[in-house]
Amino acid sequence: MNQKYRGLYFLGATLGVGLLIVGSMKLMSSSPAQHGARKQSAITMASGHKVLENKIQELSEDNVSPAQYNNLLIEINNAASQNLFNKAIQDMLLQQLNGRYTQLSIERSNKLLRSDPVKQAELNILVAHLESTFGPTAEVATIKNKVKALNHYTEVLPQRVNSLINQGFAEFDESGYRALMNELERMPNLDANLKRKKSVLAVRNTGVSKLQQFHRNYENWNLNMNL
Repeated sequence: MNQKYRGLYFLGATLGVGLLIVGSMKLMSSSPAQHGARKQSAITMASGHKVLENKIQELSEDNVSPAQYNNLLIEINNAASQNLFNKAIQDMLLQQLNGRYTQLSIERSNKLLRSDPVKQAELNILVAHLESTFGPTAEVATIKNKVKALNHYTEVLPQRVNSLINQGFAEFDESGYRALMNELERMPNLDANLKRKKSVLAVRNTGVSKLQQFHRNYENWNLNMNL
């Protein structure tokens, strides 16, 4: 075999070996192990998404709280930052969380308003978080007004009653007494359902009794002063 043909055979052999190496690398790149890893990654992404969806659905009227909302918000954003799902799924999860939390918080707030006595501390926390997180809404404003009126008649007004009966008889103002008694008896700005609560009626009756007794004592004092 002359020099020319030996060179061609050598070139062909070299190309053949190269093709075998390239083919082997392609086979390795699509090996079952790597395919399984990609499949596992896809499963992890889908699983993370579903786990968070389930956690959102597990929120209920009885367990909803600002702490739970904040924890889920952190979990969603952390998972997205780790590329467990894309921006579209993150936005969807946040929309689900915000919608469900808002709905359940309103329902929880109305349930607390129906309790007797009303659990004002928990109610104030829920309402404040709703307003600070999502801004003012008509539903939140309605609840806030009810709580404000309840606080006025069960906290502020009794303090005014105590202030009046602790003053001296010489400073007694009949018109102020009548106005305070009228407001306490009627509670004009309080929701009808709240007005019927035993705890509210107890506060009202105690205040009315104190005012009536004070007025009787004042009349006796005034009578003695005019003898």
